[in-house]
Amino acid sequence: IGNAAVALAEHIAGSEEAFVDKMNKRASELGMTKTHFENTNGLDDTTKNHVTSAHDIAVMSRELIKHRKIFDYSSIWMDTIRNGSFGLTNTNRLVRFYKGATGLKTGSTSKAKFCISATACRDGMDLICVIMAADTRDVRNEEAKKLLDWGFANYELFRAPAESLGRIKVTGGTEDTAPIERDEFSCVVGKGEAKRIEARTELPESVAAPVKKGSGVGRVSFYIGDEKLGEIAVESACDVGKIGFWQFFGRVLRAFFVK
Repeated sequence: IGNAAVALAEHIAGSEEAFVDKMNKRASELGMTKTHFENTNGLDDTTKNHVTSAHDIAVMSRELIKHRKIFDYSSIWMDTIRNGSFGLTNTNRLVRFYKGATGLKTGSTSKAKFCISATACRDGMDLICVIMAADTRDVRNEEAKKLLDWGFANYELFRAPAESLGRIKVTGGTEDTAPIERDEFSCVVGKGEAKRIEARTELPESVAAPVKKGSGVGRVSFYIGDEKLGEIAVESACDVGKIGFWQFFGRVLRAFFVK
């Protein structure tokens, strides 16, 4: 593992040191304030300040699982390589023995003891559980199960599907109005809380041309009581150009004769 990580680092950044700098920079960008990397793999117990926290591992895991392709690999229980002559078994036993387990990564050293970032998905809701410094593999796995069980028992996923929100007036445009829409919004809330969520739409009376497809024209915010859970942009569903002089003149004439 160590050699493979170094080879990858050298290919991407030219050297392990340069790649570690990139790792630390990205960790800072993600808000992993308790993390500092000294090498590419974390397996060297001679390091002095190669550290992280359970929270930071969860943050890193959350970013990683945005790339859903990772589950194609982390959820495999057993496989073979070298034309079937060499068998591999996932060190994350939850993948086989825990309902909905999807990954993610185990690890252990003499200093860190037994650790895991465990992911699972039920009813569309992904949970991340991080266990660090467990005395044994079995303790690590059982504690992870307990935390995931607690999460699934006490929380649920709220999802508001993408929808059209009608049309908005456009001033000075080739069209008088533009269709507007918003993307899907989702968040995790306490069990039974989803039915209390209220969507509040904020839109101006009109927008000025030109209007680009995908440009924000307002927002929809989601609340439970006075607590704001999040918001999503309301966007134009098409382009509306700015009207030219002759187009405007023609519009005035048509309006005059219609009257």
